[in-house]
Amino acid sequence: MNHRIQHLKNALADRRAVKMIAGIANFDLENVLAIVKSADDAGATAVDVAATPEIVSAVRTQTDMAVFASSVSPKSLLAAVEAGADVAELGNYDALYEEGLFFGYEDVLGLAKETLALIKSKGEGKALTSITVPGHLSQQSQVRLAVALQELGVDMIQTEGASRELAAAPKIKALTAAEKFEITLSNTRVLTEKCSLPILTASGIHAQNTHLAFTTGAAGVGIGRAVNQLDTHDERVTTLQAIMDQANQSREATLQAAAM
Repeated sequence: MNHRIQHLKNALADRRAVKMIAGIANFDLENVLAIVKSADDAGATAVDVAATPEIVSAVRTQTDMAVFASSVSPKSLLAAVEAGADVAELGNYDALYEEGLFFGYEDVLGLAKETLALIKSKGEGKALTSITVPGHLSQQSQVRLAVALQELGVDMIQTEGASRELAAAPKIKALTAAEKFEITLSNTRVLTEKCSLPILTASGIHAQNTHLAFTTGAAGVGIGRAVNQLDTHDERVTTLQAIMDQANQSREATLQAAAM
């Protein structure tokens, strides 16, 4: 196990991990590297990029943060790990939802099994696996899937804010960031009660609501548009540092409560 993975696992165990999401469909290398630079300078725990060898290799040379590589293709995730990714992330489905594509319980479980087998073929400790539990599934199905993923041996799961209504009618108006946030919080709260895996919560999270995400029992947060759509490096760093501060404050509050 490399030091990046150990640092990530420590942050997850402390429930203060912050992952910067560049985007599963962001193949603009210059933009990705700019986002990675901002995340690095802000002290983020990890960065999440598209699972292409070219992007992963370039990011790997620029940062010592843990690198998540995201795709819905197990073979692409394997190629990303071979290029230097520390975590193979099956998920970040937002780009697929915009195309009207939705994965069900069996779809995700099958892809997770294939991903896990491929990553393990590279040797124990080479990389971790993270699976996003689709937010459009009923919470009962999400719990069932999370438990199955835990039994399968994945290392962590991620929640998201997508609605069942969105899945049933892909053409309806997109959810607002606030709506996504409420859904992902609800999903995370339910899953942390039923599953012992570290859970990253994502969708609609920003500097003003990060502390609420950690009240659900989340081990970390995934930050996307709230930072990666900002125009300048300084803006991204300042916003991410505010999020990091909230993560650390939430950790301190948890420790103080436990000591009482």
